Amino acid sequence: MRFRIGPTKSTGTLAVAGHIASLVLLIMVGGWLQAFADNPPLEELRTAEQVRRLSTQQADLHYPVQLQGVVTFFDDKITTKSFRFIQDDTAGIYFYVDGSTNNPELQPGQLVKMEGETGAGAYAPVVTSHRIQVLGETNLPQAKPVSFEELASGQEDSQFVEISGVVRTVRFDGQNSYYLIELATGQGRLTLQAPRLPVAQSEQLVDSTVRAKGVCITHFNTQRQLFDISLLVPRAEDLIIERQAPGDPQTIPGEPIKSVMQFTWGSTLGHRVKVTGTVTLRYSSKMYIQDETNGLCVETKQADNVPAGERVEVLGFPAKGEYAPLIEDGIYRWIGLVPPIQPDIVTPDEALTGSHDCRLVQIEATLLDQAQHSKEPFLVLQANGFIFHAYLRLPGQGVDFGQLQNGSKLAVTGVCVIDDLGGDWHSGPDWRAASFRLLLRSPADVVVLRQPPWWTLPKLFLAVGILCTVVFAAFGWVALLRRRVHQQTQIIEEKLHVEAAIKERYLDLFENANDMVFTHDLAGRMTSINKAGERLLQFPRSEILAKELVDLITEDQRPAAKSWLQQLTTGVEIPAVDWDFVNAAGQRLKLEVSSRMVEQAGRFIEVEGIARDVTARKRMEKEILEISNREQQRLGHNLHDGVCQQLAAIAYRTHILARHLNEKDMVESLEANDISSLINESLVQTRTVARGLFPVRLEEEGLADAMEELAVNIGRLYKIKCDFSSTGALPTIHTGVTMHLHFIAQEAIMNAAKHSGAGAITVRLLKENDDLVFSVKDNGVGFLAGSQNGTGMGIGIMRYRAKVIGAVLELQSQPGQGTQITCKYHFQP
Repeated sequence: MRFRIGPTKSTGTLAVAGHIASLVLLIMVGGWLQAFADNPPLEELRTAEQVRRLSTQQADLHYPVQLQGVVTFFDDKITTKSFRFIQDDTAGIYFYVDGSTNNPELQPGQLVKMEGETGAGAYAPVVTSHRIQVLGETNLPQAKPVSFEELASGQEDSQFVEISGVVRTVRFDGQNSYYLIELATGQGRLTLQAPRLPVAQSEQLVDSTVRAKGVCITHFNTQRQLFDISLLVPRAEDLIIERQAPGDPQTIPGEPIKSVMQFTWGSTLGHRVKVTGTVTLRYSSKMYIQDETNGLCVETKQADNVPAGERVEVLGFPAKGEYAPLIEDGIYRWIGLVPPIQPDIVTPDEALTGSHDCRLVQIEATLLDQAQHSKEPFLVLQANGFIFHAYLRLPGQGVDFGQLQNGSKLAVTGVCVIDDLGGDWHSGPDWRAASFRLLLRSPADVVVLRQPPWWTLPKLFLAVGILCTVVFAAFGWVALLRRRVHQQTQIIEEKLHVEAAIKERYLDLFENANDMVFTHDLAGRMTSINKAGERLLQFPRSEILAKELVDLITEDQRPAAKSWLQQLTTGVEIPAVDWDFVNAAGQRLKLEVSSRMVEQAGRFIEVEGIARDVTARKRMEKEILEISNREQQRLGHNLHDGVCQQLAAIAYRTHILARHLNEKDMVESLEANDISSLINESLVQTRTVARGLFPVRLEEEGLADAMEELAVNIGRLYKIKCDFSSTGALPTIHTGVTMHLHFIAQEAIMNAAKHSGAGAITVRLLKENDDLVFSVKDNGVGFLAGSQNGTGMGIGIMRYRAKVIGAVLELQSQPGQGTQITCKYHFQP
């Protein structure tokens, strides 16, 4: 047997797995190389200039930084206002200190090595240090001379620079422990912040020409926009005095106000001058003074409020104003009071020449308008065709110009200030400023010379406007009224058409109705009747309208009809009632009359009625009821003569059977006695039913005895106290009527016994005048009139029977007070 050596199945599987692993490794290495190419590692920055050249987005990538430079300023006593600056050979930069690492106390002039990362900063890129190493002491970098414009550009932020100027003011900020020095450079003013001064007293530095070396810092808003600059002076020797101010400011020679900023050969620009004058106005940080020649505005931070009329000596820096020069950073001392200054009496044209700028003047003008509730109340004045404003600035005081009326002639005194030079300034007596304003000292500076005439142009316009408004309103009202009248006329016409159509339709319905429709007044006199009424009564319409309603009713029913009519006209709601009418042929007609009151303007004016001929219906109902009564009589006879007799025989034989069984001492005798008792009870109930169907005693003894027997039987049957009483001799009544009265009484007593839960029932029968009245009263639970208990079948049957015989049935009941049913039948004596 020969074998051939070759690769097995397991060896092939391992080779495939090795190839797959190599392929995966190559893909991973390729992906890593691609990621490295897309996101190369950040380059380490080694100079401050490299950091400053980054954009905001680049600086926020946190480039690694390693710097070596000199600390130019360091103060982190106040967390929210820390100053940390370092500068190398290329530039200076601000740095933050990472509190998680070392945080040495640094001093200006230390050489340090810093490791950290870049940050976007709030204005320019910064460095966040992670490690600071102090290498030793060294000199501060060479300060770069710069101008104010270069500083204001923001490009010198964090740089150690040098700038010269004149010191205007010096004050100590106790909160930050810095001297704040206002330096005027000729191009602008900036603040120096220095922990120490090169002089013993800060006043010695004022008006000195200095050269300051320090770190430029910027002030910026939340949008990273610069709005101010300052200079941090690290040491006292970095504030170099180039020209010392006079030792005693009082030695500065005084000069008149008009010579301020006049051309003088050899004068030094930017240094303090001394003037003397009388105060005419002081408010906020401004004070106006004047002497015999000119007026002057002094800007001062001195806190004491000098009153007007005080003579003062002012020391300050002259500067240009809108028209006349002014004094900046002025200080003053009081000399004493002088007689009140008399204002210059001028016209607006003279004020516009500028000769009275910053001087106290008085102008006669007309008041055009006033603003009392603004921050600076002012008057709008006009004189010689020129309009100007007069302002009153009294801090913390309310100003009331309410007494002044527009159109008044006023004498206004105040300090004249040129507002706008205009665009065509030139030197010459014909030049005029564009506008000026007056600054009032108090409300007393406004004197009313003449009140405005009552009939002014605005009032004339107002009167004309009111007249025009009234006229237009009148025309509008007339037009509106005509339109409304037209609309109302159309509505009335439409209503009249509708009412005419309704009336015509009503008359048609009235005349062609199948039932008799009529009206009568409150006294019962007929006022209208339709054709159906004429047809039923067989009288002409004119004859009917000459009668009263009761005249058309049979004579025996007229008293009751008059009573019914009297109740109706008082507003009592009465259900339909049947009356017997007599036609022209003397025939009796049974009419069912439904009436209602007609109301107009809140009062009843007449009665409207509908009468339906129910003669045939009543006759048929009466026949049906008589048939029913006859059938009841037949059933009653059959029960009495048939079933009752058989039950009596059975009861007798059962009694004999029980006696025989008892004689034989058999226990079945008891059962026989029980059967006999049950048969006797059934016999009693059957006789009661028979008497109910056919009241035999009614025919034999009359209504009173029959009702008495009825009360006794029902009381015995339902084991309830049932009393009957009758007074007076009763008249003879038709059998059919007595039958209905008996059945009404039977239904009433049965309802009281079965449903009222009463302990006693009282039945009364009596004669009242021409009426036969009986009542059934119980002391049961009662019910609300109009409820379901008062509209049941039993009550309905009783009402129907009463209606058939012309009787009136009344039901009275209240919850807990029992029920009383009264039936009143009127008969002819």
